[in-house]
Amino acid sequence: MEKLLRYNAPATIFEEALPIGNGSLGAMIYADPDFDKIPINHDTLWSGKPGHNSNPNAKASLERAQALIKEGKYYEAQKDLEKNFTSMWLNSYLMLGELYIKSTLGGKCENYNRSLDMEKSLVKASYTQNGVKIEREYFVSYPDNCMMINVKSSKPTSYEISGSHIGKSHTTAGDKILYFTFEAPTTIGPEYAVKERPVTYDGESVKASAMARVKTDGSCETEGDTLYVTNSTSLTIYFCAETSFIDPFTAPNKPTFKPCLDRINTLYQKSYEEIKNAHVSDVSELFNRVKTSFGGKESDKTTDRRLKDGDKDLGMCELLFNFGRYLIISASRKGSRATNLQGIWNDKFYAPWSSNYTVNINLEMNYWPVLMCNLAECNEPLVDLIKSVSVKGKETAREYYGAPGFVSHHNIDLWANTTPVGNQVEDSVRYAYWNMSSGWLCRHLFEQYEYTADIDFLRSVAYPIMKQSAIFYLYMLKEENGKYIMTPSTSPENGVIINGRKIFTLPYTTMTQSIIEDLFKNISKSAKILGIDDDFTREIEQKKDKIGIYQIGSQGQLLEYDKEYEEEDVHHRHVSHLYALYPADLITTDNKELSDACRQTLEIRGDESTGWSMGWKVNLWARLKDGDRAMKLVKTQLTCVEPNNKINYGGGGGTYPNMFDAHPPFQIDGNYGVCAGIAQMFLQCENGQIKILPALPSEMKEGYIKGLLAKGNITVDIEWKNSQLSKLKLVTPIKQTAIIVIGGKSQVIELEPNKEFIL
Repeated sequence: MEKLLRYNAPATIFEEALPIGNGSLGAMIYADPDFDKIPINHDTLWSGKPGHNSNPNAKASLERAQALIKEGKYYEAQKDLEKNFTSMWLNSYLMLGELYIKSTLGGKCENYNRSLDMEKSLVKASYTQNGVKIEREYFVSYPDNCMMINVKSSKPTSYEISGSHIGKSHTTAGDKILYFTFEAPTTIGPEYAVKERPVTYDGESVKASAMARVKTDGSCETEGDTLYVTNSTSLTIYFCAETSFIDPFTAPNKPTFKPCLDRINTLYQKSYEEIKNAHVSDVSELFNRVKTSFGGKESDKTTDRRLKDGDKDLGMCELLFNFGRYLIISASRKGSRATNLQGIWNDKFYAPWSSNYTVNINLEMNYWPVLMCNLAECNEPLVDLIKSVSVKGKETAREYYGAPGFVSHHNIDLWANTTPVGNQVEDSVRYAYWNMSSGWLCRHLFEQYEYTADIDFLRSVAYPIMKQSAIFYLYMLKEENGKYIMTPSTSPENGVIINGRKIFTLPYTTMTQSIIEDLFKNISKSAKILGIDDDFTREIEQKKDKIGIYQIGSQGQLLEYDKEYEEEDVHHRHVSHLYALYPADLITTDNKELSDACRQTLEIRGDESTGWSMGWKVNLWARLKDGDRAMKLVKTQLTCVEPNNKINYGGGGGTYPNMFDAHPPFQIDGNYGVCAGIAQMFLQCENGQIKILPALPSEMKEGYIKGLLAKGNITVDIEWKNSQLSKLKLVTPIKQTAIIVIGGKSQVIELEPNKEFIL
């Protein structure tokens, strides 16, 4: 199984460094022999505080826009919404600080090796310098909630340990310990709009305390804000962090210093090996739930060399898949916050796109592979976020729409703000006036039930939230020509050209209708499972088949809008109108006319795009049962992107030397998207059927994937030879009937609890 990232030089830039994390605490490892800097993040260190961004003009603006849309005055409608409906920017994810380890050895470094063992979540570096052999290890423990660094040397060596942060922060040194304090800004603008929202502090935002405590067989002295370690052959650094964040609704005033100090003092009583063993046991159990062999040959090249040489072989595809699973385990654990645009890894004060939750696909894509890859507990942070959004979104629905239920738009932050973010910027309606994320997020709740078969979760969590989301859409729907439409509507983040003007608000869009149709049909299924029959469910039943509108254009493509227009960008990175194909299964290859239209849409859009867009297309081609085209996209995503220190919002997507996805810049969603797409090649769950090897690429002649999860809480092991299924094993804790499809032929099987079914 490809599970190692290997390099023969230290990282010199963020996109070469190796990520470690436990869901809450994250770090990037450069492992530079002379001056090792370690950017560190905590998942609850964001700007801002609890609150709500009101816009008293919004409801009247919406009513005017609806009237203008009906009159065909689309441009006037969007200008009104842009000026009077959008609200201010949301909050930003921030870096906690940097830890520095400066060696006094100096001299040429030889035999350098740096690696990430994904199975153990360990970064190692080894080298020889001035005749001294050095071995370093780094990890972030979930059981002990700390980062650990261990440095061993063959001869006594000296180090200087310090740290820093940009922004309002302070570093001091005590007896064998560094103290970091940080206060997040109350306001900070996005990187691309800093002049619109200057940095301010009011003392009411999130505070953080972090500590690095040293254990050494040498001596450790303090001077100023630096620890000086001398004559050390064994150096261990214990690192802990606490923030004052409580929850999205409560002022962040939890104590940080004493809890952090108490925890690091308790941990200090444990040995490095004791903490490491617990960590390895924890992560390896999760990582080894899925085991892979795609039939690739072992390579003696380093990972960056493989990328730069264009080695897009089966081994690299397997490595990319397993790296996606590793990032899930490292960035989303029970008790942590949901993964943002950069997972938990950001080294900038002004992060790209504020490194927040972008929910017109990016956050959702982060969680596409989680359940399939048998990591249901890693889905809990997303569920927690959706719970908060369903509360805060009620205020947004009421104030902006005069509607019941709840709604959220294209951005969400730590405080679960759900308002339409645009700040009156020109053309901001293309992303700001999109009120469909609440419906999309509900798909993840229903899938949590489908994969785990946890009926208590469906009854107590998923169904009540799905119902409140649907209540909002029921209020907003208008009947037209026997269909119920949501108007006005946008399709992230594309537009059309009408009379020479860019238009984004139109009578309805395919994506909007698909999300509502998907939500209503999942509510219908849930109500039947739970035995609910009331006025609400009867209205859902009456309308659910009158929502979806799928039209085919002059080129045989699925239309994105209410009719065929000149598109602003025919190669746009979003393929929003294919939501019904994936992540939903409203369109499948059983419907040849519509699936062919989806195929033609993908042909017109083209393969090359941003990293995450290519990840989405891998899933879409897999759902079209075209494994070779899906594999072509996987290999396109393996295009090496050379990093630099500038935020580059343009250029082609691909993969950075450390295997991070390049939008560019770095966005983690592409890693998760392609991980899910590769899993879809081997296993798909559509319309109550479990499809085995539905999109196996022709070059994958022989291999296996074991431990994937199918809906119904069914663990699936698949082996194949000569491109044909050779062995199938299913195990479930629940007695159930399943329909499996192999080579297009279906069969009904009976599964007994915890009894292997082998074919």
